[in-house]
Amino acid sequence: MKSKILLLLLPLLVTGCNASAPGQSSTSTPEEGDFIIKEKTEIEFLCMVDGNYFALLEEMVEEFEETEPNVDVNLTNPLGSGDYGALERTVVAGFYKEDYPDLVQCYPDNVVKYYDRGYVVKVDDYRANETYGIDQDDDYITSFLEEGSSYKEKGTYSLPFCKSTELLYYNADVLLGLDLSGIDASINSGRPLDEAYLDNLSWEELFDRLCPAIKSYNDAQDDDHKIMKVTENSGIVTYDSDENFFITLANQYGYGYTSFKEDGRGSIDYDNPGMKGLMLKLNQAKEAGYLQTRKTYQDYVSYLFQSREALFTISSTAGLSYNFVSERDAENKGLVPFSVGVAKIPHAEGKGGASINQGPSVCILDHEDENRSLASYLLWRYITDPEHAKRWSLSTGYIGVRNSVYESEEYYEKIAAGEEGTIYEIGEADNLKKIAEVKGNTFNTPVFRGSGNARTNVGLLLETCLNSDDLATQIDDLFAASVADSEQYVPKS
Repeated sequence: MKSKILLLLLPLLVTGCNASAPGQSSTSTPEEGDFIIKEKTEIEFLCMVDGNYFALLEEMVEEFEETEPNVDVNLTNPLGSGDYGALERTVVAGFYKEDYPDLVQCYPDNVVKYYDRGYVVKVDDYRANETYGIDQDDDYITSFLEEGSSYKEKGTYSLPFCKSTELLYYNADVLLGLDLSGIDASINSGRPLDEAYLDNLSWEELFDRLCPAIKSYNDAQDDDHKIMKVTENSGIVTYDSDENFFITLANQYGYGYTSFKEDGRGSIDYDNPGMKGLMLKLNQAKEAGYLQTRKTYQDYVSYLFQSREALFTISSTAGLSYNFVSERDAENKGLVPFSVGVAKIPHAEGKGGASINQGPSVCILDHEDENRSLASYLLWRYITDPEHAKRWSLSTGYIGVRNSVYESEEYYEKIAAGEEGTIYEIGEADNLKKIAEVKGNTFNTPVFRGSGNARTNVGLLLETCLNSDDLATQIDDLFAASVADSEQYVPKS
């Protein structure tokens, strides 16, 4: 294999822009053939792919090198998985030493930092190329591609790779068939709860009718028949990302969060009556024991779901396994396994639903070498071609970035195989089916210098609002302070 797999916590070994340095294209020994890169070229792909999936990515890189024999790919993963802040700091530090990768996994806010320093390659010409472009390929999921153009500067600066969104997971053993008609006959038209009802919840239905009825039902049972444990941390519904919760509500209800002004500058818009009204409503839900979030709980809310201190949890489609009670958890923590149902996240009453576009993409960093930039693009195009996008999705749990993934025989075979399997395999099959339904209904938010700080601040604002004992008198000041802090990071011109 030509890839050099670097898994140690070492500085990145990417060369600078010296024409004679390793990694630069050599014009002295061009090689002709039926491939695009004609000169010896070395690139580095810095990723944060989970160790469980790294071997698959390694395999795809090897196959790419066979299609482009003049390209050597150094596939590196020095930081493990998950800490994109550390990844960004590593890349930025490398700019000053001319020691940075060609292709890097990223979130949009990372791309802004790289762009501001002049290192991001605009890929529109590659996308439009008649030979290797993708603009005539309508197979890529639109919202995933559009994320790469959601920046202040016109053009495409990132490309989709490990995408995900959020779904509503619920305790199917408890909720399916639960008859709440004696408490509130309006719930599911007086019928016991079923999959269709739970798949089409509005936030109003959830917090105004369903949660109060569940609480009343549970309170009326003796200790041996309660459907959930009530503790100081419990909440009928949990949300694993305060930031996503706030931003999703703003999008679904049509209230402001962030935007671009007419002159192209970023704008912080979430200090508005609509968002304040939603925070007051959620504060009441938290007080009533209906709601808990990652920040209010100060830990992963999947723990509450697994221990039956919650009956619903909203979390990433890529983290399905964390919502199940494993054999180890059952043995070591005394937890009882249960079936997990999968549904769309709730929506604003009377409006269509939408869930946030999340998960890392990739961007190309400029080394002032056309071969390196093009080779990086070609590598991305290869690992997201129809066959590899399908392999990646079915093996990792990430959403396939192409529509054809969900039309493939293998996708349906995996669903069918899981439907008669273990509790987890059934849940995985349901997750795959639901992903296929919601994949085209994700949304992006504008990305500009300071938008990352706004994202952090709305998560903290949600936490503060939910925990407030007297929110009505504090809410104006809380929003004003949060927006003021966000705005100080946004350029004035």
